[in-house]
Amino acid sequence: MLKPDLAAAHNNLGNALCEQGKLEEAETSYRQALALQPNLASAHNNLGTVLWEQGKLDDAAACYRHALSLEPDYFEAHNNLGTVLREMDRPEEAEASIRRALVLAPGFSPALDNLGSLLGDQGRLDEASAVYRRLLEINPEDSDGLNGLARVLAAQGDAGNALEAVHRSLRIRETANARRIFVDIVKQLRWTNDNAQARRAMARALTEAWARPGELARTAASLIKQGGNIGASAARAARAWPRSLPAPELFGPGGPTALANDELLLALLVSAQNTDVELERFLTMARRVLLEAATGDDADDGAIGFYAALARQCFINEYVFFNSEEEIDRASELRDALAAAIEAGTPVSSLRLLAVAAYFPLYSLSGAARLLDRTWPGQVTAVLVQQVREPQEEAQLRASIPRLTLVEDRVSRLVQNQYEENPYPRWVRVPIVDKPITVTGYLRQKFPFAAFQHTSDNKNPEILSAGCGTGQLALELAQGITSRVLAVDLSLRSLGYAKRKALELSLTGIDFAQADLLELGAVGRSFDFVECSGVLHHLADPFAGWRMLLSLLRPGGYMTLGLYSKIARRGIAEARRRITQWGYIPSADDIKRCRQDLLDVNKSPDLAIANSDDFFGVSSCRDLLFHTQEHWTELPAIAAFLRDNDLIFLGFETDDATLLAYRRRFSGDPSATNLQNWHIFESENPDTFSGMYRFWIQKNRPS
Repeated sequence: MLKPDLAAAHNNLGNALCEQGKLEEAETSYRQALALQPNLASAHNNLGTVLWEQGKLDDAAACYRHALSLEPDYFEAHNNLGTVLREMDRPEEAEASIRRALVLAPGFSPALDNLGSLLGDQGRLDEASAVYRRLLEINPEDSDGLNGLARVLAAQGDAGNALEAVHRSLRIRETANARRIFVDIVKQLRWTNDNAQARRAMARALTEAWARPGELARTAASLIKQGGNIGASAARAARAWPRSLPAPELFGPGGPTALANDELLLALLVSAQNTDVELERFLTMARRVLLEAATGDDADDGAIGFYAALARQCFINEYVFFNSEEEIDRASELRDALAAAIEAGTPVSSLRLLAVAAYFPLYSLSGAARLLDRTWPGQVTAVLVQQVREPQEEAQLRASIPRLTLVEDRVSRLVQNQYEENPYPRWVRVPIVDKPITVTGYLRQKFPFAAFQHTSDNKNPEILSAGCGTGQLALELAQGITSRVLAVDLSLRSLGYAKRKALELSLTGIDFAQADLLELGAVGRSFDFVECSGVLHHLADPFAGWRMLLSLLRPGGYMTLGLYSKIARRGIAEARRRITQWGYIPSADDIKRCRQDLLDVNKSPDLAIANSDDFFGVSSCRDLLFHTQEHWTELPAIAAFLRDNDLIFLGFETDDATLLAYRRRFSGDPSATNLQNWHIFESENPDTFSGMYRFWIQKNRPS
């Protein structure tokens, strides 16, 4: 008589362990419950969920089916079985199972959410919308339903109602999913009216890193310019360019003080490179006004917040703003005067310090560290941390980074020199992950219809970030995926930046080392997952580098890659032809001048080059237009490589709108993995992969 109760206790213990993420212990508890009471349907269902969480889809489906054989009306098990069938690329069976759950329990919210998601992934947007609306009629405060509806509405082109839905979700329960959906919706928008609610949320999204801040730069600039003060100022600057405007004409009656209260403007300036030409021209003129005010001691304490943010923006974009010779001479004189004041220990005004910081990195001044010992307003202190303390820390950290391999290849040395001079990319924040996820878990979410080999993740999978640069993606992996990460790069300056940011985030599961990925075979290690985004196309032979990385990848392991598209880079080819014709070299001064020539309608009527976010910083513009080594490829060549090396293509990292357009064009490919179809799609839509091809693959196990 005690055994039934004991089985229930084990079942309940399994539930508690599952909630804590202790999946293997939970599995043991459920199996103990079933050993005591084999016909306990709830334990079979719960065991199925634990197995699903571990990626054991066949076993999970068997458990759900067993539960249903015991209790045919077990609606939770029907819904759970639908979830597993969906991930096993059996969408019709999945839909039938979920709908069976809803016949048994019409108001069961998880099943409605599951069905809406399934229909949305298939491009059946009207049906998905109806399901989510039904869910919200039952429970208007269901945040998952609001999130799903927001995604569907955005895919239908109804951005206004999509934004309202996700705002409601954020007010009810601010989850990582809701924040991500907000970013996905607003980053596509170009604003024609101001929106106070969106301003507040976007400012938080930038400073709290709901996503990479750079994803929001264009839409933030668009919304910023709808503000009365800054909008009019930016328009005046654009009309007057290249003539410089005096402060009253540039800023209008509110002056720069009014801008110090523009929360979204300041959030953008301190979080990401501005990527708007009109706003850049305003900021360029505002910097000149700051210089004039500083040299004339025209102090305006109310404007300090704006000018401090402007100085931080200049550091982030590596002083890409154009300047005249007379202007840089005046800034140099001010810099020399500041250096003398530091040496003498005499007072320095905040305005003068910020003016220098807006033209030159403060760490370049002799004795700059002494500035940290003085008392400053908080906004000025933030500039000093950015431009003095953090670069000092990076220099110290570089000395602690080990060298795994020599860098002897000629092309590798050229690339190394470029990134020592201009570490790339410059970034400020990475998205903060609320809950770590396994690689397989991520792939199940990202590619629900992909026919990859489902595996159980190792307890401590080993990840290689090959060519990590300044560490943006490597750090995202280290905090987002439970693992140990080895991040390697040619450039010590880039690695120093990456290591400082890792320490800033208290990430202990990542090691940095200098290495040439072509030589990594000599290290004697293998990995469960390899990340190499935007690196292979800078090798003399990208496919040789890819083969090297494959030799380090364990059977069944995953790899994410980024390669430049020949079709999408056609505008870059034209820009490079002009750069060669004009005789520019990859120096900071030439990059500044070249950018203005490319924006000059008399010389280059095609402004498409400014559509690239990389156009708006010195390092990123050098990487975009002046790289010492670059190859472009096309999808048929990638498909041939995958076939020749027995690799499984899992899918592209792309936005929902592109994926929906592809599925409408090729409805017979729900997994969106047919590269021949994608080649046709890209030929018809040549800007599809304007950044690069970003995709996932899996290495087959030997049969």
